[in-house]
Amino acid sequence: MKLSSNSDLHRYLLQLAKDLALLRSPELADIVTSASRHASGLSTEFLGESRIALREVQSRGHSVLGEQARADLADVLRQLDAALGRSNRPAP
Repeated sequence: MKLSSNSDLHRYLLQLAKDLALLRSPELADIVTSASRHASGLSTEFLGESRIALREVQSRGHSVLGEQARADLADVLRQLDAALGRSNRPAP
């Protein structure tokens, strides 16, 4: 799942929260929804909060999510790791 912008990430988080709620995982849905609320703030804060929330879902919601949802989640986390790694490096 390729994300092109913070808007794409925001949409992904909202959909994941809905899916988790339907899968009867309201606590995880709340964690993801909370992270999505940072979309209007600083970009690095939004990315960081999203990464924290998605790691929580990955560790606690593994059995709840289907195979494709787990693959999408892992892909989004890789993209967040890469984006945050770039933002933490000093300029040359």
